[in-house]
Amino acid sequence: MTQPVGVYDRDSYYDTDGLASRLSPTLNGVLFTLDWLKAWAFIRRLRQLCGLRFKRTDSILPAVLDIGAGDGKFLYFIRDFGFRVFGTTASTISQGVAKTRFGVDLEFSLKVPSPTKAPPLQAITYWHVFEHLETPVEHVAAWGAILAPEGVVMVEVPNVESLGAKLAYTSWLGSDDRHHINHMTEKEIVELALAHGFVVVRHEGFSLKFTYPYLWSALLGRIFGRNRYTFERVFNILKDPYGRLISNPIITINALAAIVYLAPLIAVLTLYGLASGRGEVLRLYLKRNL
Repeated sequence: MTQPVGVYDRDSYYDTDGLASRLSPTLNGVLFTLDWLKAWAFIRRLRQLCGLRFKRTDSILPAVLDIGAGDGKFLYFIRDFGFRVFGTTASTISQGVAKTRFGVDLEFSLKVPSPTKAPPLQAITYWHVFEHLETPVEHVAAWGAILAPEGVVMVEVPNVESLGAKLAYTSWLGSDDRHHINHMTEKEIVELALAHGFVVVRHEGFSLKFTYPYLWSALLGRIFGRNRYTFERVFNILKDPYGRLISNPIITINALAAIVYLAPLIAVLTLYGLASGRGEVLRLYLKRNL
């Protein structure tokens, strides 16, 4: 059995291609657009939850901390919306890419920055990072010291209770058991947060970036066989589609074609998952329990 490797943004997690990428470069344009939309939607939600109003000319601008910030792209977009940005990473590869590509300085750390290193924050975000943390309780315990009184913590993780996970967990792209070392359910995250004085103020289950590929991968395993479409095989098709076309053409062609021909079924399952509370991601917005 392959041993888990822990926190996701260690150097072994990324390709040494100068982009801190995990998927094929042909997807970079799509991912860039999706990450901009993610940042835009997050700012809208933050304004709603905090009643946040400010001008770019204000002497002190609100600050956002992104834990496990990857290539820094999310913070790059957030900064364009007028926020001060801070981030952490445990990868010299992603740290370098964030600086050279996006001008974002990330602190090399596995932990939440101390109060002396971070100002009172309007938001702390964990975009598909929480499931990689070896000691999530240490992170939750640190929120109160650096978050502004009206601040928000956002945690988004693959929903291990989702429809896709139930259909074919070993094919589902949310599984990644080598790197996801503490898949927590919603109940477990809520209880951990509550124990440290935080409550959920909003719950969401849809992601432009992850819902479609998660259901696509699960359906491949469910319909065509979990042994044929394992997590590693499905992920490697997205990572190197041209190489997989050569080494395994039938499986790869079917998987790529399924992105299109399974679209109607994926749309129906997306709606069903959201209506039933079993969406492919679990996105929780938390605030202090006053």
